[in-house]
Amino acid sequence: MERDKWLRELKERADETVCKDVTFTPGMEEAVRKHIRQRSQRQRRGPLLASASAAVTLLALWMWWPDALQPKQPAAPGPAPKTTAPPLFGLVSSPPVLWKTSPQMETVHDGKPFRYVGEKPVRIITDELYEGQMQNVFWLLNGPFAPEVNLVGWSTEGERVDLGSYRVAGPQYDADGHFPSGIVLPHAGIWKLQVVSGGKHFGQVFVEVKEGVSPANRELVTPLITRYLQSIRGDLDWLGGERDVKLDVIGVEAPNAENRRVYAWVQITGRGGDQQQLALSAPMVFDIAYRVSRGGSAGYQVTSHRMPEDGSRYQSSLESMFPPQIVQKLKRYGSAH
Repeated sequence: MERDKWLRELKERADETVCKDVTFTPGMEEAVRKHIRQRSQRQRRGPLLASASAAVTLLALWMWWPDALQPKQPAAPGPAPKTTAPPLFGLVSSPPVLWKTSPQMETVHDGKPFRYVGEKPVRIITDELYEGQMQNVFWLLNGPFAPEVNLVGWSTEGERVDLGSYRVAGPQYDADGHFPSGIVLPHAGIWKLQVVSGGKHFGQVFVEVKEGVSPANRELVTPLITRYLQSIRGDLDWLGGERDVKLDVIGVEAPNAENRRVYAWVQITGRGGDQQQLALSAPMVFDIAYRVSRGGSAGYQVTSHRMPEDGSRYQSSLESMFPPQIVQKLKRYGSAH
Protein backbone atom coordinates (compact mmCIF):
# COMPACT_ATOMS: atom_id res chain seq x y z
CA MET A 1 0.00 0.00 0.00
CA GLU A 2 1.04 3.57 -0.57
CA ARG A 3 0.85 4.23 3.18
CA ASP A 4 3.26 1.33 3.95
CA LYS A 5 5.69 2.60 1.35
CA TRP A 6 5.53 6.05 2.87
CA LEU A 7 6.27 4.65 6.34
CA ARG A 8 9.35 2.78 5.07
CA GLU A 9 10.65 5.99 3.53
CA LEU A 10 9.88 7.81 6.76
CA LYS A 11 12.00 5.34 8.78
CA GLU A 12 14.88 5.71 6.31
CA ARG A 13 14.75 9.49 6.59
CA ALA A 14 14.63 9.24 10.37
CA ASP A 15 17.76 7.10 10.38
CA GLU A 16 19.57 9.68 8.25
CA THR A 17 18.54 12.86 10.08
CA VAL A 18 17.75 14.01 13.62
CA CYS A 19 16.56 10.55 14.70
CA LYS A 20 19.60 8.57 13.58
CA ASP A 21 20.48 7.57 17.17
CA VAL A 22 16.93 6.39 17.97
CA THR A 23 15.59 2.92 17.09
CA PHE A 24 12.28 3.07 15.20
CA THR A 25 10.37 0.37 17.11
CA PRO A 26 7.12 -1.36 16.10
CA GLY A 27 5.37 0.57 18.85
CA MET A 28 6.49 3.86 17.34
CA GLU A 29 5.36 2.70 13.90
CA GLU A 30 1.90 1.78 15.19
CA ALA A 31 1.59 5.14 16.97
CA VAL A 32 2.36 7.01 13.74
CA ARG A 33 -0.13 4.83 11.81
CA LYS A 34 -2.82 5.65 14.37
CA HIS A 35 -2.09 9.36 14.17
CA ILE A 36 -2.23 9.25 10.34
CA ARG A 37 -5.60 7.50 10.40
CA GLN A 38 -6.96 10.16 12.74
CA ARG A 39 -5.69 12.96 10.50
CA SER A 40 -7.09 11.20 7.39
CA GLN A 41 -10.55 11.13 8.91
CA ARG A 42 -10.40 14.87 9.66
CA GLN A 43 -8.85 15.85 6.31
CA ARG A 44 -10.63 13.72 3.71
CA ARG A 45 -9.95 16.16 0.86
CA GLY A 46 -6.31 16.92 1.60
CA PRO A 47 -3.17 14.95 0.73
CA LEU A 48 -1.88 12.27 3.08
CA LEU A 49 0.71 14.66 4.52
CA ALA A 50 1.97 18.01 3.37
CA SER A 51 5.55 16.84 2.97
CA ALA A 52 8.07 14.26 4.12
CA SER A 53 9.89 16.89 6.20
CA ALA A 54 6.70 17.51 8.17
CA ALA A 55 6.44 13.77 8.82
CA VAL A 56 10.00 13.65 10.17
CA THR A 57 9.18 16.54 12.48
CA LEU A 58 6.04 14.72 13.64
CA LEU A 59 8.02 11.57 14.41
CA ALA A 60 10.67 13.50 16.34
CA LEU A 61 8.03 15.22 18.42
CA TRP A 62 6.44 11.90 19.33
CA MET A 63 9.75 10.28 20.34
CA TRP A 64 11.00 13.12 22.54
CA TRP A 65 7.68 14.48 23.79
CA PRO A 66 5.02 11.73 23.58
CA ASP A 67 2.46 13.99 25.24
CA ALA A 68 2.93 16.71 22.63
CA LEU A 69 0.59 14.91 20.18
CA GLN A 70 -2.13 14.45 22.76
CA PRO A 71 -4.92 17.03 23.05
CA LYS A 72 -4.40 19.51 25.85
CA GLN A 73 -6.63 19.00 28.87
CA PRO A 74 -7.82 22.09 30.70
CA ALA A 75 -5.84 22.58 33.90
CA ALA A 76 -7.73 21.94 37.10
CA PRO A 77 -8.32 25.11 39.05
CA GLY A 78 -5.77 25.35 41.86
CA PRO A 79 -6.01 27.13 45.18
CA ALA A 80 -5.98 30.88 45.09
CA PRO A 81 -2.47 32.30 45.57
CA LYS A 82 -1.72 33.31 49.12
CA THR A 83 -1.37 36.98 49.77
CA THR A 84 0.81 38.39 52.48
CA ALA A 85 0.78 41.83 53.94
CA PRO A 86 3.61 43.96 52.58
CA PRO A 87 6.46 44.52 55.02
CA LEU A 88 6.33 47.71 57.02
CA PHE A 89 8.46 50.28 55.25
CA GLY A 90 11.66 51.15 57.01
CA LEU A 91 12.07 47.97 59.05
CA VAL A 92 15.41 47.21 57.40
CA SER A 93 16.91 50.37 56.01
CA SER A 94 20.44 48.95 56.11
CA PRO A 95 22.00 45.58 56.94
CA PRO A 96 22.31 45.09 60.73
CA VAL A 97 26.06 44.54 60.41
CA LEU A 98 26.33 48.19 59.33
CA TRP A 99 24.29 49.59 62.22
CA LYS A 100 26.01 52.25 64.30
CA THR A 101 24.76 54.22 67.26
CA SER A 102 23.12 57.51 66.37
CA PRO A 103 25.21 60.62 67.08
CA GLN A 104 24.91 62.54 70.33
CA MET A 105 24.26 66.22 69.76
CA GLU A 106 23.89 69.38 71.83
CA THR A 107 21.95 72.48 70.86
CA VAL A 108 20.28 75.53 72.39
CA HIS A 109 16.57 76.36 72.30
CA ASP A 110 15.17 79.55 73.81
CA GLY A 111 18.51 80.10 75.47
CA LYS A 112 18.48 76.66 77.13
CA PRO A 113 20.97 73.97 76.08
CA PHE A 114 19.91 70.35 75.82
CA ARG A 115 21.50 67.13 74.62
CA TYR A 116 19.87 64.44 72.54
CA VAL A 117 20.63 61.32 70.50
CA GLY A 118 19.64 60.92 66.85
CA GLU A 119 18.48 63.18 64.07
CA LYS A 120 15.12 64.57 63.01
CA PRO A 121 12.41 63.36 62.69
CA VAL A 122 13.17 61.13 65.73
CA ARG A 123 15.45 62.06 68.63
CA ILE A 124 15.69 60.87 72.22
CA ILE A 125 16.99 62.18 75.54
CA THR A 126 18.21 59.41 77.84
CA ASP A 127 21.05 58.00 79.91
CA GLU A 128 22.96 54.82 79.07
CA LEU A 129 20.84 51.72 78.50
CA TYR A 130 21.63 48.37 80.14
CA GLU A 131 20.32 44.92 79.30
CA GLY A 132 17.09 43.88 81.03
CA GLN A 133 16.75 47.13 82.98
CA MET A 134 14.10 49.74 82.43
CA GLN A 135 15.38 53.11 81.29
CA ASN A 136 13.44 56.35 80.98
CA VAL A 137 13.56 57.71 77.43
CA PHE A 138 12.19 61.12 76.40
CA TRP A 139 11.18 61.26 72.71
CA LEU A 140 11.20 64.28 70.37
CA LEU A 141 9.30 64.08 67.06
CA ASN A 142 9.32 66.44 64.08
CA GLY A 143 6.90 66.32 61.18
CA PRO A 144 3.34 65.04 60.70
CA PHE A 145 2.54 62.15 63.06
CA ALA A 146 -0.54 60.39 64.44
CA PRO A 147 -1.90 61.25 67.91
CA GLU A 148 -0.61 57.87 69.11
CA VAL A 149 2.57 56.10 68.01
CA ASN A 150 4.05 52.64 68.58
CA LEU A 151 7.62 51.84 69.55
CA VAL A 152 9.43 48.74 68.26
CA GLY A 153 12.94 47.58 69.11
CA TRP A 154 15.02 45.54 66.63
CA SER A 155 18.27 43.76 67.49
CA THR A 156 21.04 43.01 65.01
CA GLU A 157 19.98 39.33 65.19
CA GLY A 158 16.47 40.21 64.00
CA GLU A 159 14.77 39.96 67.39
CA ARG A 160 11.71 42.20 67.68
CA VAL A 161 10.50 43.70 70.96
CA ASP A 162 7.24 45.65 71.13
CA LEU A 163 7.86 48.61 73.44
CA GLY A 164 4.30 49.88 73.73
CA SER A 165 1.99 52.62 72.44
CA TYR A 166 2.21 56.24 73.54
CA ARG A 167 0.15 59.37 73.05
CA VAL A 168 2.14 62.27 71.69
CA ALA A 169 1.96 65.56 73.57
CA GLY A 170 2.62 69.04 72.21
CA PRO A 171 5.83 70.84 71.23
CA GLN A 172 8.94 70.60 73.39
CA TYR A 173 12.26 72.32 72.71
CA ASP A 174 12.46 72.50 68.90
CA ALA A 175 10.26 69.42 68.35
CA ASP A 176 6.66 69.36 67.12
CA GLY A 177 5.70 66.68 69.65
CA HIS A 178 7.10 64.72 72.57
CA PHE A 179 6.32 61.89 74.98
CA PRO A 180 8.09 60.06 77.83
CA SER A 181 8.54 56.29 77.95
CA GLY A 182 10.12 53.54 79.99
CA ILE A 183 11.66 50.80 77.84
CA VAL A 184 13.44 47.51 78.52
CA LEU A 185 15.70 45.83 75.96
CA PRO A 186 16.65 42.24 76.85
CA HIS A 187 20.15 41.86 75.44
CA ALA A 188 23.33 43.86 75.01
CA GLY A 189 24.27 45.14 71.56
CA ILE A 190 23.15 47.68 68.96
CA TRP A 191 19.38 48.16 68.79
CA LYS A 192 17.19 50.08 66.39
CA LEU A 193 14.33 51.92 68.09
CA GLN A 194 11.60 52.50 65.52
CA VAL A 195 8.66 54.88 65.74
CA VAL A 196 5.55 53.71 63.84
CA SER A 197 2.86 56.32 63.16
CA GLY A 198 -0.46 55.37 61.58
CA GLY A 199 0.89 51.92 60.70
CA LYS A 200 3.82 53.40 58.76
CA HIS A 201 7.48 53.89 59.51
CA PHE A 202 8.05 57.39 60.90
CA GLY A 203 11.67 57.36 62.01
CA GLN A 204 14.31 55.57 64.02
CA VAL A 205 17.28 55.98 66.31
CA PHE A 206 20.13 53.53 67.00
CA VAL A 207 21.34 52.95 70.55
CA GLU A 208 23.84 50.72 72.32
CA VAL A 209 22.57 48.51 75.13
CA LYS A 210 25.37 47.68 77.54
CA GLU A 211 26.02 44.44 79.35
CA GLY A 212 25.93 44.27 83.14
CA VAL A 213 24.27 46.42 85.79
CA SER A 214 23.63 50.13 85.50
CA PRO A 215 25.34 52.33 88.13
CA ALA A 216 21.93 53.55 89.34
CA ASN A 217 20.64 50.02 89.96
CA ARG A 218 23.89 48.93 91.60
CA GLU A 219 23.76 51.89 93.98
CA LEU A 220 20.13 51.10 94.80
CA VAL A 221 20.28 47.36 95.45
CA THR A 222 23.71 46.90 97.07
CA PRO A 223 22.97 48.60 100.44
CA LEU A 224 19.44 47.13 100.56
CA ILE A 225 20.68 43.55 100.16
CA THR A 226 23.64 44.06 102.49
CA ARG A 227 21.43 45.24 105.36
CA TYR A 228 18.98 42.43 104.64
CA LEU A 229 21.67 39.71 104.84
CA GLN A 230 23.08 41.16 108.05
CA SER A 231 19.78 40.70 109.87
CA ILE A 232 17.68 38.02 108.17
CA ARG A 233 17.09 34.82 110.11
CA GLY A 234 15.39 31.69 108.82
CA ASP A 235 17.72 29.55 106.70
CA LEU A 236 20.63 31.91 107.48
CA ASP A 237 20.23 31.88 111.26
CA TRP A 238 23.14 29.46 111.60
CA LEU A 239 25.52 32.28 110.62
CA GLY A 240 24.91 34.02 113.93
CA GLY A 241 23.92 37.57 114.72
CA GLU A 242 27.12 39.34 113.68
CA ARG A 243 27.84 39.04 109.99
CA ASP A 244 30.20 40.56 107.49
CA VAL A 245 28.66 40.64 104.02
CA LYS A 246 30.39 40.96 100.67
CA LEU A 247 28.11 41.27 97.67
CA ASP A 248 28.95 41.11 93.95
CA VAL A 249 25.93 41.98 91.81
CA ILE A 250 26.03 39.86 88.63
CA GLY A 251 22.78 40.96 86.98
CA VAL A 252 19.56 42.89 87.52
CA GLU A 253 16.14 42.55 85.93
CA ALA A 254 14.15 45.77 86.23
CA PRO A 255 10.94 45.41 84.20
CA ASN A 256 9.47 48.55 85.77
CA ALA A 257 10.21 51.20 88.36
CA GLU A 258 8.61 49.28 91.24
CA ASN A 259 10.35 45.89 91.03
CA ARG A 260 13.84 44.45 90.79
CA ARG A 261 15.20 40.93 90.63
CA VAL A 262 18.87 40.79 91.56
CA TYR A 263 21.34 37.97 90.82
CA ALA A 264 24.42 38.13 93.01
CA TRP A 265 27.30 36.15 94.43
CA VAL A 266 27.23 36.47 98.22
CA GLN A 267 29.96 35.86 100.76
CA ILE A 268 28.96 36.02 104.43
CA THR A 269 31.23 35.56 107.42
CA GLY A 270 29.57 35.16 110.82
CA ARG A 271 30.22 33.87 114.33
CA GLY A 272 28.35 31.16 116.16
CA GLY A 273 27.59 30.97 119.87
CA ASP A 274 31.06 29.63 120.66
CA GLN A 275 32.64 32.40 118.58
CA GLN A 276 33.51 29.88 115.88
CA GLN A 277 33.86 31.56 112.50
CA LEU A 278 31.26 30.47 109.98
CA ALA A 279 31.10 31.28 106.29
CA LEU A 280 28.80 31.08 103.30
CA SER A 281 29.75 31.66 99.66
CA ALA A 282 26.97 31.06 97.14
CA PRO A 283 24.95 32.58 94.28
CA MET A 284 21.60 34.01 95.38
CA VAL A 285 18.47 35.58 93.94
CA PHE A 286 16.79 38.57 95.61
CA ASP A 287 13.41 40.13 94.90
CA ILE A 288 13.05 43.83 95.67
CA ALA A 289 9.80 45.82 95.58
CA TYR A 290 8.67 49.35 96.30
CA ARG A 291 6.34 49.24 99.30
CA VAL A 292 4.25 51.74 101.24
CA SER A 293 3.94 50.96 104.96
CA ARG A 294 0.85 51.48 107.08
CA GLY A 295 2.49 54.49 108.65
CA GLY A 296 2.80 56.13 105.26
CA SER A 297 6.52 55.69 104.72
CA ALA A 298 7.58 54.28 101.37
CA GLY A 299 10.70 52.77 99.90
CA TYR A 300 12.34 49.72 98.37
CA GLN A 301 12.56 46.52 100.40
CA VAL A 302 14.06 43.08 99.88
CA THR A 303 11.05 40.77 99.98
CA SER A 304 12.69 37.34 99.49
CA HIS A 305 15.86 35.44 98.72
CA ARG A 306 16.72 32.03 97.27
CA MET A 307 19.86 30.01 96.72
CA PRO A 308 20.62 26.69 94.98
CA GLU A 309 20.33 23.39 96.81
CA ASP A 310 23.38 21.49 98.00
CA GLY A 311 24.82 18.24 96.71
CA SER A 312 23.69 16.50 93.55
CA ARG A 313 20.79 18.92 93.00
CA TYR A 314 23.01 22.01 92.93
CA GLN A 315 23.38 22.29 89.14
CA SER A 316 19.73 21.59 88.31
CA SER A 317 18.45 24.05 90.92
CA LEU A 318 20.97 26.65 89.73
CA GLU A 319 19.70 26.38 86.15
CA SER A 320 16.06 26.56 87.26
CA MET A 321 16.62 29.72 89.32
CA PHE A 322 18.92 31.73 87.05
CA PRO A 323 18.56 32.72 83.37
CA PRO A 324 21.09 31.03 81.03
CA GLN A 325 23.18 34.18 80.54
CA ILE A 326 23.43 34.65 84.31
CA VAL A 327 24.43 31.00 84.78
CA GLN A 328 27.36 31.56 82.41
CA LYS A 329 28.43 34.67 84.30
CA LEU A 330 28.23 32.82 87.62
CA LYS A 331 30.42 30.03 86.27
CA ARG A 332 33.04 32.54 85.15
CA TYR A 333 32.82 34.32 88.50
CA GLY A 334 33.20 31.05 90.42
CA SER A 335 36.25 30.07 88.36
CA ALA A 336 37.90 33.45 88.99
CA HIS A 337 37.22 33.37 92.74
